[in-house]
Amino acid sequence: MAAPMKNTTLHENLKISTFNFAENDENLKWISDMICMKHSIGVTMTKMDQLPPSISEACMDEMSFIVYSLPVHELINSDLLGAFQKKGSLCMLSVGTKLEVNDCVAILPTGQLILHLTKDSYTRLGLDGKPSHYNKFGGEKYVVNIDVSSPVFAPGKKNYERVKQCLLGSSICCDFLVSWSPQDDKLCPSSIHRYFCLKGFGCVHLTLSAKSHKYTNIKIPDLQHQDAEVYHQEELYDWLGGVANQILWSSESDEEYSPLGDYSGPTNLGHCAHNQVFGFFSSITLQSLIKEVRQLCKSSNTWGCVTVHGFSDSLTSIGKSEKNFHKLCADSVTLVLSPSDRCWLFTDT
Repeated sequence: MAAPMKNTTLHENLKISTFNFAENDENLKWISDMICMKHSIGVTMTKMDQLPPSISEACMDEMSFIVYSLPVHELINSDLLGAFQKKGSLCMLSVGTKLEVNDCVAILPTGQLILHLTKDSYTRLGLDGKPSHYNKFGGEKYVVNIDVSSPVFAPGKKNYERVKQCLLGSSICCDFLVSWSPQDDKLCPSSIHRYFCLKGFGCVHLTLSAKSHKYTNIKIPDLQHQDAEVYHQEELYDWLGGVANQILWSSESDEEYSPLGDYSGPTNLGHCAHNQVFGFFSSITLQSLIKEVRQLCKSSNTWGCVTVHGFSDSLTSIGKSEKNFHKLCADSVTLVLSPSDRCWLFTDT
């Protein structure tokens, strides 16, 4: 449960909360779980022209994999559920599929198996589901939700056997991104890789990619000034987007949109550095990174932020609600941390 927050909505998709991180450490888990399928993690630090190695290492040590041509019935294999879903946080997402036109499948860390299907696939499958909430905007997709974590979902049980027969009769087969975080520290996350290889499926380590850049002598928002929280939150969000995407600004530019220059609150001249890593990340990795950035803000007496982007074809949106398959953009969560533990949380769907 998150700590009480003051919320405001500045436009349709962007919501902003402010809170004190130290008031409730449960915020760490709550924030890290907001986006189930994490595609990229970015860090921006002010008063720095280079991020310390501990920041990039927190992401680059992630163990995630791609398993190829996996029939959907394998997702309820009792070996997979018993050894991995019940003994850790298992996350899988079909890759190379388009949510608006293809069959897409995911297993959430909560133990929900979600199938987002075309009308033909849904009709052939024979399992109970419901029309997508977003069919009202066009298209015809159907959502089937199966709780594979339920104690009664086990071989020999009526519900399990029915689901198994329906999935066995299905032709749905996808490549999947896979991440597993074991509950027992003595177990290695790469065990999931060995499992799929022993089952005869092609499974390889997912290669991560990264980019970084820095700015010198730019105007940096002064978040210690009380006006920053009251009047300039949306401008701060735009400023962070400008830094992350290298949208440069010049005082002589005639460009209408210049996020690095349009921040109208108090500023200080200084440096900042940004690093972004792309892959498939677990909540454990994100929690570790937020802790690193929080300590860095305190030790350096400056502010920074962590931004997480999901996948554009993820099946769930922020809060685990169904994602609008008509929107091709990915959800994002941005957490701004200050030395005093005063934080700003931006969620954009």
